[in-house]
Amino acid sequence: MAETAAATTVAAPDKTDATAAAATTTATTTADKGTAATTATTAAASTTTAAAATTLTADPDKATTAPATWPEDWVTRVAKGDEKRAKDFAKFQSPEALADAYTALRTRMDSGQVKTALAKDAKPEEIAAWRKDNGIPDAPEKYDLGGLKVPESDKGLVGEFLKAAHGSNMTPEQAKVSVESYYAQQSAVASARAAKDVEQQQSALDALNKEWGGNYRRNINILTGTVLSKIPESARALFQDARLPDGTLLLNNVDAVRGLVAIGMELNPAGVVVPAVGGDLGKSAMDEYKGIQKTMRENRTTYNKDAGMQARFVELAGYLSKNELIDGQGNEIVQRKRAA
Repeated sequence: MAETAAATTVAAPDKTDATAAAATTTATTTADKGTAATTATTAAASTTTAAAATTLTADPDKATTAPATWPEDWVTRVAKGDEKRAKDFAKFQSPEALADAYTALRTRMDSGQVKTALAKDAKPEEIAAWRKDNGIPDAPEKYDLGGLKVPESDKGLVGEFLKAAHGSNMTPEQAKVSVESYYAQQSAVASARAAKDVEQQQSALDALNKEWGGNYRRNINILTGTVLSKIPESARALFQDARLPDGTLLLNNVDAVRGLVAIGMELNPAGVVVPAVGGDLGKSAMDEYKGIQKTMRENRTTYNKDAGMQARFVELAGYLSKNELIDGQGNEIVQRKRAA
């Protein structure tokens, strides 16, 4: 640039020289401008490259700026006036990101990871094809429950469930888990009910033992030997398993037991254990009487500490004596058959 200035200040000796000098000055100035323009272009390119490098090496955890090749309003253009589409597309930083997401979804769908939904107005043949693609059997009874054994009494119930499951297009795994869950719940309920039965039985027995005191054993014998033994065996289990509205077993209810014992006392005032139908009442009483006598001989301490056993022995002795089955000393009277 200094040389250019010097050239412009030199006086030309004649017109020709002046013209040449002017041409020289113009050429020199033009060359300098070209050099400056080239330098500016190079600097701009360097700045662009640096910016691009900055974008490529940005922290991956931070949002990146869309390349300058995509217009800033690309979301609006692609959405075409659909606000829902615009809202969905705005989640992506660039069209490339949107394309990558679509490719990933397509890959998952092709691999079977993503299932297509069944159309609401699908035709029978379309439903059959859809079920086949999704591993659903073509009939309810063809569901594979994985070796789960269904009790004969429950087959109707489970069969109806599988019909509903098939109608709602449950997969075999979903149907299997549902049935297993049902039986797991039933088992849990049964276990809880059994534990509650034991608890309520013990509570009832404790209350009755406290109330009856020495008559407890006699009254229990009346319940089992006089009342329950009169019920036909085919129906006895129904009676013993009967439950009140709150789930309590009938025989675990204190009031129910009191009432049954009262009925038994009317049938058997002496409180003697009644044998099975057709049995010998006297023999049953005698067997119990002898059992207490044996305890008296072999374990007197136990007998002396058990007021209920003592009271029961007195009752049995009175009954047997009244019916001439024992003598005044408490010995059994053997009834000998008369010779024909």
